[in-house]
Amino acid sequence: MGKTNLTKWQRIKHYLNHLLLPASLSLLVGCVALDADMRTGSSSDSPELTPPPNFTRGLITRRVAEPFYPLRAQNLGIKGWVMVEFSVDQNGEVIGNSIRTIEEEPEGYFQQSALNAARRMLFDNTRGQILDDIRYVFRFELDEQNSILVEPPSEEVEFRELIPMRYITPNYPEIAMELGIEGYVIVEFSVTAVGAVENVSIIESEPPGVFNEEAINAALRLRFEPRIIFDGPVRVDNVQYRFDWRLPN
Repeated sequence: MGKTNLTKWQRIKHYLNHLLLPASLSLLVGCVALDADMRTGSSSDSPELTPPPNFTRGLITRRVAEPFYPLRAQNLGIKGWVMVEFSVDQNGEVIGNSIRTIEEEPEGYFQQSALNAARRMLFDNTRGQILDDIRYVFRFELDEQNSILVEPPSEEVEFRELIPMRYITPNYPEIAMELGIEGYVIVEFSVTAVGAVENVSIIESEPPGVFNEEAINAALRLRFEPRIIFDGPVRVDNVQYRFDWRLPN
């Protein structure tokens, strides 16, 4: 009787092991695969922050033009890089109509500034022939003062980005201060050829509506050294600027 019961129990145990082992292995394999996907996915889904290397085909760089930091990116605290591709003529000068953007991170902030900087580069071209497929990376990093990078003035200025002349601290609404409310407003406006601000509008505000009026008043008091293109000041539209309200500690 005991022998029969033992045999039956062994058969049940064997059946359960046979049934559950594949499921356990599948679950284990699935967990391992999920863990691997999470490790690899965390790097593949995130934007590539390290720019690719320069490719100058052996040319010696004689002059690198520091790119101007776009005002919109500077105000929003955004940094990044742009890789451009171009051709170099026999004299080592960049051929203007050959410049194009290969890659940028993030998109939409630094492309034009990088293209303008590429035009001002100069190389030693000992080969004496046009060289194509030159690739160069321009990096945009905010300095400790969060200021705009500007080249020293020269006699022949072809391009200069907007330069803030006056920084404005907006008024703190009394009701917001009494209630302990902090926030920010991003405004958009035009800068005229004489550096004045006009056509101010609200792009984003948090909390909505609390600081809008003070942001508009502060924006209208900003002044800039105008953007210069080919020695002449020009109007600039769609300039964005951020104002912050923080309670004193």
